[in-house]
Amino acid sequence: MPSKEDPKMPEQRPVAMELHHEITQFLHREARLLDSDLLRDWLTTMVDREIRYQLVIRDERYRKDKSPDADREIMPFDDDYTILDLRVRQFETGMQTMLDPGQQMFRVVSNVEAFHNDSEGEFTVLSYGTVSRFRRVYENERSVYGRRDVLRRGEDGQLRLLSRRVVLGGRVVRSKNLLFFL
Repeated sequence: MPSKEDPKMPEQRPVAMELHHEITQFLHREARLLDSDLLRDWLTTMVDREIRYQLVIRDERYRKDKSPDADREIMPFDDDYTILDLRVRQFETGMQTMLDPGQQMFRVVSNVEAFHNDSEGEFTVLSYGTVSRFRRVYENERSVYGRRDVLRRGEDGQLRLLSRRVVLGGRVVRSKNLLFFL
């Protein structure tokens, strides 16, 4: 998500159509792995070891309130690779009582924009998404979010997620928990 001060991001140039397609396919594959509960595959094949993964919830303020965005943010997750690995291991134990019986997830990624970064082989990717979660007969939740990712092309030529900043659309999390990745 571009900042309100710079919604057009003029300093960055868009990627070519072929690279945009590759980036979009990366995001679609990621959604499929996460929806299929293949968290270890996602972590080891799509996430860079230098990852910074943030989930932000913003406080709602009146327009006349000019306090900095950072003062409006709560960050439930600010993880590196080690923490993401621990979270994946926790899911792998099967001991998450909130995930038994299992949940069905459906992610949709849209409005993908991709730009070249100053660093060679790195790309800023803006997108919006929704994730719907179904569990038992009566549990149905949906989260809407915006993301600002940085993807890096590794030595193997594959794209990997270097950073992700997810901003939830609502200021209140109505879900029972956040036991999933966005």
